[in-house]
Amino acid sequence: MNVPYPPPKNKPYTADRVRELFNAAGVSISSWAEANGYTRHQVYCVIGGQYKGNRGKCHEVALKLGMKLSVEQLAAIAA
Repeated sequence: MNVPYPPPKNKPYTADRVRELFNAAGVSISSWAEANGYTRHQVYCVIGGQYKGNRGKCHEVALKLGMKLSVEQLAAIAA
């Protein structure tokens, strides 16, 4: 299951924006986490800022949620 909202264009989403988008789509963060093979704890810690998402699973979570931009997105902005 992909995120129930479009990926960010120029800048990453904030935690509040991610929560708003999940609420607007009617999808719980917990169900999204389970459907994508992440623990609820990992996802909530990334959204809450306890995990920065610099590497590993939390980095994957941050990228999927749109809280970090991918290398391709950053390259497109720089070009």
